[in-house]
Amino acid sequence: MKVTEMRRILAESGIQLTKSLGQNFLHDANQLRRIIRLAELSEGDSVLEVGPGLGPLTELLLTRCGRVLAIEKDGRLARWLQKRFADAPALELAHGDALEYLRRAKGRDWSQWKMVANLPYSVGSPILVEWALAEPKPAMTVVTLQWEVVNRIRASAGSRDYGVLSLLLQAGHVPVGSFRIPAACFFPRPEVDSACIALKRRRNPLLAGTDFPRFVRLVKAGFRQRRKIMLNLLKPLWPEPLLRECFAARGIDFQARAESVTLEQFAGLAQMLPNGRTSPPRNALNPDYAQGDMEEVFDVVNEQNEVIGRRPRSEVHRLRLMHRAVHVLVFDDAGRLFLQKRSPLKDCFPGKWDSSASGHLDAGESYDACAVREVREEIGLILNAVPERLFEIAACPETGQEFVRVYRCHSNGPFQMRKEEVSEGRWRSPAEVDQWTARSPDDFADGFLLVWRRYRAFCKTSR
Repeated sequence: MKVTEMRRILAESGIQLTKSLGQNFLHDANQLRRIIRLAELSEGDSVLEVGPGLGPLTELLLTRCGRVLAIEKDGRLARWLQKRFADAPALELAHGDALEYLRRAKGRDWSQWKMVANLPYSVGSPILVEWALAEPKPAMTVVTLQWEVVNRIRASAGSRDYGVLSLLLQAGHVPVGSFRIPAACFFPRPEVDSACIALKRRRNPLLAGTDFPRFVRLVKAGFRQRRKIMLNLLKPLWPEPLLRECFAARGIDFQARAESVTLEQFAGLAQMLPNGRTSPPRNALNPDYAQGDMEEVFDVVNEQNEVIGRRPRSEVHRLRLMHRAVHVLVFDDAGRLFLQKRSPLKDCFPGKWDSSASGHLDAGESYDACAVREVREEIGLILNAVPERLFEIAACPETGQEFVRVYRCHSNGPFQMRKEEVSEGRWRSPAEVDQWTARSPDDFADGFLLVWRRYRAFCKTSR
């Protein structure tokens, strides 16, 4: 399907692509055929395709395999696809959110399925993780993603790209091939480089299915604060003597950081360690809640921003409880603002542009301490003093029920961004930020849009 045909179909159907859905359609026939070859398809294969768009890959899949389940979030495209493939009995078309679909389908046997898809860049990584964590493991995965995400998937211990995504995917699957795809092969042309990667299920599993949840918990705990010694990060979950015994048995240095621990060593730890400590009952605003769990714990506050209890991050967000956060705006000597793009793995606003650094206050933490910590953890900026305090924003839906304090500081970089938190960064003048937020508000996290409006108003009144 050529670009001219795509333009015609979209115009005739009155469909305007939505940037927030990551709609960049691969149109190059040579690249589509390379994806098909990498998937090693046969007539008996069942294939899951996420984000079929206008269906160029779908069309090829239907000629190579016995069954295709295609999930399309955009209702306009889903209706168009339904008409285009009305005479294709091998195609099951589902209109909905693929990530939610996979979560609802937990327990479904995907072991004979392959995923072959040009994943939406905005949610590609979470979809891939959800798919890869299924038990039993899917047979194969061939997906197109951002080039940097592909690098993280295939990274090994000791490299800058190695982290949670590398381990969660490689635990059950082996990267068996990849190739780069030029931006010109997509419509609209994306701002990032792309690549296709193939992952094949391991013949000899590193972990039993019953060990896998513990492996996931271990990996997430070990990388929770990348620059800290892993042994210390695991102490709230397992007794230190037991950890030292298991570390020694697996040849892991007691001073090692998670980024130096191999996949095989993580798997070995998961096999040796018990399930770990559990948390107190979840029926109250318990000040000691979840102290034995590695999930972040936040102070819960009332309408006067007074602490009334503590809850884990997941419950604070699910119940929309009021809590606290900071946003730090970093400007260079030219007056430009550093914007960060949130990692695709983030649970809130993945792939959206945000303040230079932002984050929740941990339980018992002050706003000032959090501001210093966030710029260090997210972009590697070491501050010798608390940044300039600007203003506060009361909890509201736009902030996700956070009482936000906004700070400002100056640095020319360069920054070392934490991959689990930040996928990329850009410098933009205030005027350019004004134009960008007005033109494409869906590119940004809701909280930043409010922070930026208040900041511009603050600058006018403080002159």
